[in-house]
Amino acid sequence: MSKFSWILLILLAILAISQLWMMDNREAPSWTKCKESLLIQTITGSCTLREGYGLNDNESITKI
Repeated sequence: MSKFSWILLILLAILAISQLWMMDNREAPSWTKCKESLLIQTITGSCTLREGYGLNDNESITKI
């Protein structure tokens, strides 16, 4: 492999590891809390919350 290929491979490995690291520190995106798929949510604007995702007093589901 050429020198450029090795540099590219190392950069991609660093990017992949950093993404895995960041995923551990985040909560799920708001659209994953709904039973409907993202396409249905986009078309109809409806969201039925999954069990375990009750709304807090200061939290609301926004339309996508």
